[in-house]
Amino acid sequence: MKESGVEAREIAIQCLYRIDETNGFANIVLPNLLEGRSLEQRDKNLITEIVYGTTRMRRSLDWVIDRYLSVPPPTKLRSSLRAGAYQILYMRVPSHAAVSATVSASSKKNKSVVNAILRRISEEARINWPNEGTRLSYPEWIIELLIKDLGKKNAFEMLEKMNQAPSVSVRDDGYRQDLASQWITDIIGVTEQDLLLDMCSAPGGKATALATQARKVVACDINESRHKLMHENKTNLSLENLTQVVSDGRSAPFSSHVFDHILVDAPCSGLGVLHRRADSRWRIEESDVKNLAKLQIDLLDSSVRLLKDGGVLSYSVCTVTNQETVDVVKSLENRHPNLIPKKLFHERWRKIGNGLQILPQDSGTDGMSMFQWKLTN
Repeated sequence: MKESGVEAREIAIQCLYRIDETNGFANIVLPNLLEGRSLEQRDKNLITEIVYGTTRMRRSLDWVIDRYLSVPPPTKLRSSLRAGAYQILYMRVPSHAAVSATVSASSKKNKSVVNAILRRISEEARINWPNEGTRLSYPEWIIELLIKDLGKKNAFEMLEKMNQAPSVSVRDDGYRQDLASQWITDIIGVTEQDLLLDMCSAPGGKATALATQARKVVACDINESRHKLMHENKTNLSLENLTQVVSDGRSAPFSSHVFDHILVDAPCSGLGVLHRRADSRWRIEESDVKNLAKLQIDLLDSSVRLLKDGGVLSYSVCTVTNQETVDVVKSLENRHPNLIPKKLFHERWRKIGNGLQILPQDSGTDGMSMFQWKLTN
């Protein structure tokens, strides 16, 4: 009979191996691997924490491990070492139990190496990290960019916070949605007379919330597969006034000047939600920020054409970079002087120009930014 927790660790190591070998997404590989298995909830929780935590802290773990290796290890061995080191360094698991169970969960040919290296790591009183980037396990460019845009104190508090597991928030209607996103739909200020366009709406969190406030919501998104998830959410919430349209928002198939309110919750770098997306920090590139800012401007430009005179345009992103917030705003306002900024307020949000921004450490939410304008002739 296997000792307690060994099967869970076997699955976690297998999942980490698949993620590395296939360049897969943790939030896709893990559910697929768990599907159909009869595991206790505590074992599922253990597997989830090891997989997501190890993926998130990959840089830190590899530096700790590689000090005891003369050559890079094969993927399967690397997966066992990462899983074991993560438990020793970041989980409330006694070191001897983490070592023993991880060794038992490792393949026969890897057991001796896993045992030797994990024991060495568990015997260290403290880790002398070479730099903050390694300790915090982020690419250097993310650290440098956030320091430049937010200042050192805010940046490091944000990076530390996003290495913690995210909280789960549930709306009154049962829909799971981060509080910062819920607050955005409150701040927007939709009325029951409004025809509202949600330009980049899937999977529908904000669209479904706004549908309870507006006369009608048109939920537009380019991703057809994500529309299926939005349709499920719409059906579960019995929302009859939400219409879905598959379309690229840059060339949305609507007549000019028809919407009372448009929300552009734009694709972005997602640097405010890295605690939710374990592998995003390793996938996003520095050049992506500039490219996404261009897309955000294009979407906002397209929205101006669709807005009624006197209508309201709202812009939100789950990031905090200057390129995707104040720089986008400046570019938009320079080209559309008939967009009058609305000064926003929320007691939990910081001011950023005429808009608002919330950092993960402020209230334990996602990091987000939002701005709003009224169109006048």
